Amino acid sequence: MALNSTSIEEETAGLWLCLHFKQLPVEIFSRIQTNKPVVVTSKQRIQYMNITAEELGIRVGNSMDTAYTLNSQIINFERDEEKEFTVLSHLAHWAYQFTPGVSIKTPHSLLLDIKGCLKLFGGITNIKSKISTGLFKLGYTACIGVNETPLAALLLAESHLVENHTAGSRSTKNNSRKESEDISNSIGSLQTLPTTHLRADAKIIESLRQMGIQDMGALLKLPLDGLNRRFGIFFTDYLQRLTGKKPDPQKFISETPRFFSDITFLSDITNIQSLAFPVKRLISELCDFLQTRQLHINQFTFKLSHRSHTAKNFSIYLANPENDAAMFLMLTQLQLDKVDDMPEVDNLRLIANAFCPADSVSGDLFHGTRFYQKDDSIHNKADQARTNHLLNMFRARLGPQTCFGLSMANDHRPEKAWKTVRLNQKDYWFPENEKEENPRPLYLLNVLQELGTRNGSPFLGGQLELTRGPERIDFGWWDGNDSARDYYIARHPCGALYWVFNHLNTGKWYLHGIFS
Repeated sequence: MALNSTSIEEETAGLWLCLHFKQLPVEIFSRIQTNKPVVVTSKQRIQYMNITAEELGIRVGNSMDTAYTLNSQIINFERDEEKEFTVLSHLAHWAYQFTPGVSIKTPHSLLLDIKGCLKLFGGITNIKSKISTGLFKLGYTACIGVNETPLAALLLAESHLVENHTAGSRSTKNNSRKESEDISNSIGSLQTLPTTHLRADAKIIESLRQMGIQDMGALLKLPLDGLNRRFGIFFTDYLQRLTGKKPDPQKFISETPRFFSDITFLSDITNIQSLAFPVKRLISELCDFLQTRQLHINQFTFKLSHRSHTAKNFSIYLANPENDAAMFLMLTQLQLDKVDDMPEVDNLRLIANAFCPADSVSGDLFHGTRFYQKDDSIHNKADQARTNHLLNMFRARLGPQTCFGLSMANDHRPEKAWKTVRLNQKDYWFPENEKEENPRPLYLLNVLQELGTRNGSPFLGGQLELTRGPERIDFGWWDGNDSARDYYIARHPCGALYWVFNHLNTGKWYLHGIFS
């Protein structure tokens, strides 16, 4: 039986989508829509600008003196390449909702392997639409290129050649195949692309120009051996990976989620309460990120900064992991009310790195009727949610160290047999044998009270009758706080029960606890 080679190629061919953020150096400072001219400079020369600045006649390479002669209201930022990469990494984690195959291509591009998610999102057109809508909501713009190889998609996006695909397609197999056919093979789709867009050495591009090679169609007609001898193996290897004749494996981002988002203000904020709307926007972005990645969070950090002042950080701690925008906003507002040492703010940043899988809570459809769920599991979850809300309020107002839980500790010494537990850690300890053969009092003295003796027996306003014991505790010799004691339950003439012990080293008696 003969095999259809064409169908095999269609099955094995990849499909890559590239997002090229041409305006990223500007948008990291002004992703909030503004009509003010904004430029980004490097070495006193303008490198990037927004549309408003371009319409004023400002061009790349102009000095700031030239720009100010055209408009005195220009806002200038020094280029921050480190922040560009940080934002690009955040966008890569945002794109993870579409495919796990996301690769960062510095300085301003992302590559997405979308072959495996076409049916999920209903075709290429729908994927592009969802990505464009999501990026616009975040305040970023990107040129999109789609092709069978990573480098071809990258080249199309960076050259700003927009591919036109069948619109209005949904999840049918025929539409997906039609869209795949619309994307011609790597060689055919690059025919008219100018060679100046190649990611190659400038000397090679100039040599091609001098040879009269202006576009990819003319370049790809040249024999590979000749190109190899003239320009070297690295250039021909690049062309082979570009056209799909050689494999081009990509390094994908880690699946570990990271969230970073910030807003740079074009004019200084002097009233902290004016940060309410920017805070709400950042929290909304965080909640969207958590929802698309099906995650919850129990801690995140805000950073307020200004070029002339020391940065101010504050963290929000939750009793349990959640994804509740209203709760996040309320707790953040409580923390903002405490900030009184930040006279000006020009940047607001939200960072989150510790995530856990989402655990959704659903209500009882028949609550309040005779058909309600009788095991109370749903109501217990609702009660827990209300408890968490109260604890979150306490921690926000009083500080994260003021609310804690109590747990038993793995130590036989009574004064060390318990510990405090932070709510976001919940490192409770439970003994293997929960049944305690020897009873313990609920009340222990902070400071041991030495008892007198009469006829060798403990005395406390009357002779104490030892009714149970001894229980020997000899523990802690390795940490310098060793304890060698014989514990007894003692009855006072009035009927009260005390927990007393005899120190084996000194022979003295002490009162340690009182039974209720």
